[in-house]
Amino acid sequence: MIRIDKKYAWDVLQHISDPYSIRILRATLHRALDAITLSNQLGIPIAVCYRRIRELEKLGLLQKEGRRLTSKGKWVNLYKASIKDAEVKMIDGKIVMKITFRYGREEEIEVE
Repeated sequence: MIRIDKKYAWDVLQHISDPYSIRILRATLHRALDAITLSNQLGIPIAVCYRRIRELEKLGLLQKEGRRLTSKGKWVNLYKASIKDAEVKMIDGKIVMKITFRYGREEEIEVE
């Protein structure tokens, strides 16, 4: 279980403002894709793609959705975005982030 706290909110905020992370999340919003496909389709270096996938998965923003067999006989993991929406706003001088996950769960936390 992921601990939802101010540090988590800050980490999520950094990733939803990172161009590579955003492209990965957008590409996997409606379909599960593997790292090699993401790298090729999005023009992200493969090492960066794997690193972002690992970080997004650790934050619970991306999750494994099975595996597929490549034409070369190798199994690869498929990933799908678990975050549906993220909203950041300032309320009375405090930055607040609201995260909506795919299955309806919502979290609203203050970013420190």
